[in-house]
Amino acid sequence: MFGQRKIIFLFFLVVAVTVFLVLLFLYPVAFQAVLVGGLKDVEVDPSTLTLYVSNSSLFCYEDVFKVQNSGNAGLAYELFFNLEDSPAFFSLSWGGEPILVVSSKGLSQKKLRLEPGSSASLTACMLGPSPSRLKLVFLDERFREATENSVAINVFNTDWWNNRFSRRLSLTYVVQKEGFALFEVLGSGEVYVNSKLVGRVHELRGVDVGSLAVVYVKDGANYLLHFQVEAWEARVDGQVEPKGLRSGPVGQHDRVVFAAYVTNSSRIDVYVGGRLEEEFKPAGHARGNVIDVEGLRVELDEYGFSAPSLYVNLSGRILFPYLQAPVYYSDWGSWRSVVVGPVRIVAVFNTSGLSGYSVESYLMVWGFNLKTLQATVWPKSIRRGIILDWATPLVAAEGVSVSLVCGTACDELPLSLERWGVKLCENYWQPGDHRFGYFTLLFTWSELGSVSHVRGRVSSFPGG
Repeated sequence: MFGQRKIIFLFFLVVAVTVFLVLLFLYPVAFQAVLVGGLKDVEVDPSTLTLYVSNSSLFCYEDVFKVQNSGNAGLAYELFFNLEDSPAFFSLSWGGEPILVVSSKGLSQKKLRLEPGSSASLTACMLGPSPSRLKLVFLDERFREATENSVAINVFNTDWWNNRFSRRLSLTYVVQKEGFALFEVLGSGEVYVNSKLVGRVHELRGVDVGSLAVVYVKDGANYLLHFQVEAWEARVDGQVEPKGLRSGPVGQHDRVVFAAYVTNSSRIDVYVGGRLEEEFKPAGHARGNVIDVEGLRVELDEYGFSAPSLYVNLSGRILFPYLQAPVYYSDWGSWRSVVVGPVRIVAVFNTSGLSGYSVESYLMVWGFNLKTLQATVWPKSIRRGIILDWATPLVAAEGVSVSLVCGTACDELPLSLERWGVKLCENYWQPGDHRFGYFTLLFTWSELGSVSHVRGRVSSFPGG
């Protein structure tokens, strides 16, 4: 009995030794380590992804991760991919050929063959809605221990995403009052909100206009904002004036203009280096002496402009010290529209200057039912001597909020906002042929949000 057991034991020992010698002869030691020792022979990089998905647009991420056959076992693998849980649509492709498609129509799979030492960079496409976490699993079923691997995918649902942009400038702000606010970001980096300078950020000068996008970020979602880039140029007299919509590189005085609802939990991302597919329609139109935007109609005349419950005489009035009875002068002027963009319309007003003074004003009419007007005024005294009284503009308003932002004019003139308009000065001597900087009046039919300070941070993108 003992001899029979010994024979059986020797038989199995001989078989085991034979198998070992055959494996040793046919395959390298590394192969045995893979099969017997559990060494992974297929690697993935990275093993965790963050992807954004839209419910309306298909987002694709080229070469989003790489799968590599390390070649330790010297074998070619045929990998199958599977997605645990799924969005409305998900696809995985290599070299333009789909290897996994998950949709409402079902599942489609193809093998990805990797020779020893080779790798494949894969492209993923998604359409929402989607669970917040997905798991992509792949393996060669013949060699599960050596090939099974996975990629964890964190998904954020968003209304806008475009991973072709290379950088972004993130604007964060301290909000005094929540609501819509009017942003103007200059090429030199100054940021104006509701006409007030509230901070300086990294300059946009030199950036191509066509490579920009402005996105509002709130609660992890991204919303593309309408924006326009206005060309503003400095004259020899130092005054900066609007010239139209900018094309090509952003200049020092140019303005990226948009409106956004500000809260302390929101921010604005200005993307650079990509190309927008979306196109924005004009905010309204300027025809003859009428400017129309959503929610507001403005009529222009030779002295100023009017809107519902509002009339503004931009020419104002001036009084010089004559010997005879005092005479107030108010010169007429003319208008020209210079900007019709997707956010606002800008028109320029110039008086004749016959009475010894001149007024140049830029009227900004905001669209999107914001019901807001900005009037930036550049006063100039042509005559030398005493000005007994100078006021511009004169304002008649009922149920309209009027606020004054001094700009640079308060450095030279004792400006004050009165119920009837803006008093520039009285009993004031001036040298003649002199500009006094600018100030801005803001006319609103509804309350605006307000911001006290803006900060900026530049990062690489995607993932910055």
